[in-house]
Amino acid sequence: MNKAIDAFGGLEPIDGDKFTPVSESEVQAIEAGLGCRLPDSYRCFLVTYGACSPREIVIYDPAKRLPSEISTSGKGNIAIFYGTKSDVDDAYSLQRRMHYFSGRIPANLIPIADNGGGSQILLGISGKEAGKVYLWDLNNEPLDEEDYMEDYGEPRPPEAMFENVHLIAESFEDLLRRLEVKAD
Repeated sequence: MNKAIDAFGGLEPIDGDKFTPVSESEVQAIEAGLGCRLPDSYRCFLVTYGACSPREIVIYDPAKRLPSEISTSGKGNIAIFYGTKSDVDDAYSLQRRMHYFSGRIPANLIPIADNGGGSQILLGISGKEAGKVYLWDLNNEPLDEEDYMEDYGEPRPPEAMFENVHLIAESFEDLLRRLEVKAD
């Protein structure tokens, strides 16, 4: 993992000059709430770095090119990885972000990072999406349950939640390998 991180210029803490790793007990509490174990590489990332950002402006070349309405180049970016509650603010708390996006993103995905514009980088935690990494496009968010019912006269089907979700990596390690410093 360190080799992949070094390849895109490294990471820096969000608050201050040292990383605030997520404690093993907090990771276990997150997993207990989810009812599953997080992928080992992502667990390792959390307990090593916590909330952090790339040192450089980075982009990723996704496993499947992003639609042109999201990116003219087909690529995306990552601004911040979520972690633990910091001493200053918990805006980058993984648990807070999971709560905030609950019901807005598919139930078997969790937000792990932000692209800098509000769209989320998601990690699959179960089903056929387990371990894979996705982009959730904020600008094309599906209708909520109530609006869907009003517009279509039936409950929102689970697949409707994936209308704005795009595969970007086959695993968290694959995501890190896909990151590169943005050329000027």
